[in-house]
Amino acid sequence: MTLSKLAQLANVSVSVVSKAFSGREDVSDSMREHVFAVAREHGCFQQFYHARYDKPVIAVIIPEAISKYYIHIIEALKKGMEANGYTMLLSISNFDNTLKNELVRYYTEHSKVDGLVLIDASFDKVIKCDTALVSVCSSKRQMQYGSEIYLEKSYGINAALEYLMARGHRRIALVGEAYTQPKQKKFLMCSSELGLAVDERLIYTSLHRFEEAGKDGVRKLFSGDFPPPSAIFGAYGYITQGILSELEAMGLRVPEDVSVISINNDPYPLHGELDVACIPSDIELLCSKTVEILCQKIGQKSPNLPPLQVEMRSSFYAGNTVSRAAKDIQKQ
Repeated sequence: MTLSKLAQLANVSVSVVSKAFSGREDVSDSMREHVFAVAREHGCFQQFYHARYDKPVIAVIIPEAISKYYIHIIEALKKGMEANGYTMLLSISNFDNTLKNELVRYYTEHSKVDGLVLIDASFDKVIKCDTALVSVCSSKRQMQYGSEIYLEKSYGINAALEYLMARGHRRIALVGEAYTQPKQKKFLMCSSELGLAVDERLIYTSLHRFEEAGKDGVRKLFSGDFPPPSAIFGAYGYITQGILSELEAMGLRVPEDVSVISINNDPYPLHGELDVACIPSDIELLCSKTVEILCQKIGQKSPNLPPLQVEMRSSFYAGNTVSRAAKDIQKQ
């Protein structure tokens, strides 16, 4: 199809067709829609339509959409982007780095979005791109380009451990799963720095996920041939929910018998009656900073240079699920 042929089909001049597709204001809206309708009818609309979308488009890549933690992130980012006149697109990587890089390439080379946000602490390398890039993760990495925001959980974990140790706890457990290994490493690092000897049998990585991982962890920790813990960290909110549920099913009271801390407060509330101790996820603050950096980077000729790293320090909220455990007190 040529512009001349399309003009003939639409019964207008070639000039009108050209102006309609180029977005010229000297063509009325009704005439433009007429030309577009004829072009769609004859299957050549995409051939001639190359006008740019009138809002900045930001693509967000998350690892999954079944967790309220990531849903919370999506909602917070969407709110911030809409407030700045951006349109947000969403893709899911399924924790697959190969798929993630394919999505990055699609959005930056083919769709040519204005900005890209990566949400996933497991991403260890991002392919080079010229699109404004912000990576939101859980710990500092070596960056060559792009902007990185990370919530350093070690501060919150360290504060929680100090709080527990000051109340007599020494047998402190952590229940996680396959995707929470970085938190396990931080937990062990903080324990070592505080001089807390960690019984490796109290560090449990479940083959399950979400609440079932927490239930599985409690059953493992309280049915072995070793002394059970007096305090348990849940690697994230769903696991903590499972821990609380299984402790109740076993007749153990929180916090009288076992203290519980969640390394994440999503979903909230973690328990209908207990004000659960946690290391807050600070999602609103993280997302607000992400949108702020995108606003600064979009429109720059080299938006990813120089590399930018922003550290946000986690905190610890004691709640009411932490107490001194009788077993530990009796040993002192």
